Amino acid sequence: MRIALTVMFCTATAAFAGHGILLVSDQVDGVTNPEDFDRYYEDAIREAGYTYAKWDHAARGDVPFEELSKYSLVIWFTSTSGASPASDPLRGNLTLSLTEQAALERFLAEPEGTTAVVLSGMYIAWNCVADATTEQQLYKPLFSDYLKLAYPADNFDRWFKVERNWKYRGENGDPLFQGKSYGIAWRHNANYPDQLEPAAGGAPSAWWLDPDNVQHHRAVIRANGAKDNGGDWRIALFACPFENIYYAADRTTIMKNIIAWSGAVAAKATAPESFGRIKALFP
Repeated sequence: MRIALTVMFCTATAAFAGHGILLVSDQVDGVTNPEDFDRYYEDAIREAGYTYAKWDHAARGDVPFEELSKYSLVIWFTSTSGASPASDPLRGNLTLSLTEQAALERFLAEPEGTTAVVLSGMYIAWNCVADATTEQQLYKPLFSDYLKLAYPADNFDRWFKVERNWKYRGENGDPLFQGKSYGIAWRHNANYPDQLEPAAGGAPSAWWLDPDNVQHHRAVIRANGAKDNGGDWRIALFACPFENIYYAADRTTIMKNIIAWSGAVAAKATAPESFGRIKALFP
């Protein structure tokens, strides 16, 4: 009877894949000693009361549009991948290949209903839009037209080092951080992350706040718009990756905020008492 019970749980999980949350674990490309931060995302989603499907980028490669289109919220995390600028002919666009950028653009524009993307990685913008030879932002539709990113020149010559006693400071009225500050526990073996600013049409979510209470460029920005076929598209970029939120309870709170902001039709986890009733059928 244990086999029958296992099949039932697998079937239930598969049913949650459509119109739910896809986690893309993409922490290996271009990294000598990749770190594993999957559990910070997985635990936060479970504690928030939702289910998810997962794509292991190291094992499965690029995520095609056909896979993305099964979901309404994609959370793509890259840790310290992408330490080289976009202008590097060999290592540029490792965090998001040009094919994947195009697939995410389609995911935001084409499926009916609201679709949302959350990118979480300290070098995603650097690796995809930074031209280190001219110290200019390269035009990439995903970042310029959707995210509304205005990549600060400080990323080329005024890097800052984030320590464990820094904080996120949420913007007032922001749906992700709701004006609150959250402690940072810097967990990476690399440092000097991206600094962000929104261009016209975009919105700031959270500042970098140093131990002297000085605000720097933004750690998180977001943008949204209406689709031609109904629904909205929504996108956010965490240059201070989500795993750096200090407390587990705060990670759960912000994950709840992300899911609510995304407008995604995310699958709620089955209540524990329901599992108990199912289990009772298989003594």
